[in-house]
Amino acid sequence: MSINAHETGPIVFLDATEAMPGPCFALVHRWRAEVCAARPQRLILSLDLDHLETDGCAALFDRVQPSGILLTGCRGRADLQAADVALGVIEAETGRAAGSLSIVAVFGAASASFIGADRLAGGSPRLIAIVLDEDALAAAIGLSPETARSLSPAILLARGTMTLQAADVGVPCFWSLPSGETDGYALKRLRDAAVQQGFRDVVVGTPAHWVAFGQAECRN
Repeated sequence: MSINAHETGPIVFLDATEAMPGPCFALVHRWRAEVCAARPQRLILSLDLDHLETDGCAALFDRVQPSGILLTGCRGRADLQAADVALGVIEAETGRAAGSLSIVAVFGAASASFIGADRLAGGSPRLIAIVLDEDALAAAIGLSPETARSLSPAILLARGTMTLQAADVGVPCFWSLPSGETDGYALKRLRDAAVQQGFRDVVVGTPAHWVAFGQAECRN
């Protein structure tokens, strides 16, 4: 799927804000949440591969009418391919056009995602962005959240791997803000640092994140 190289703005979870934000890269609907009444430009469902492959998932897509998924817990190319197949089945079951559902893949829960030479390029034409979840990676390798934001070699390797993978595929890479951080100045500094390191923008996942950035930060 073609993504405008100049398309900006964060990825925002809908329950992080009380109001519909301005234009963002994508708005994320948690799969257990109530249906969003407003129809943003790109509304995606947060699902892992296990949920995506369950019977009855097509009914969820019929109810929410998303344009794609935020694939959490993605480990690499094989998971992308499996998600591609599952979305193809859902498209057929719901009468959608083939290839119309997109994927934003989240990496971090599996440390093996950042070692080896498993290229994401060619894994799925549905892939429109990737996300580095450093909270998940820190937990996976036994680091504290504070260490994850420092110069840990493992974290630096993951950041470099994700930005290089994104460049190789030709999609933007996003950095997931620390879920436990509530200081607005710290959050803004972290976002600025992420952009300087090659990430397109950040993932706004909590109300504290939203307060720090506000709707003006979501504009293209």
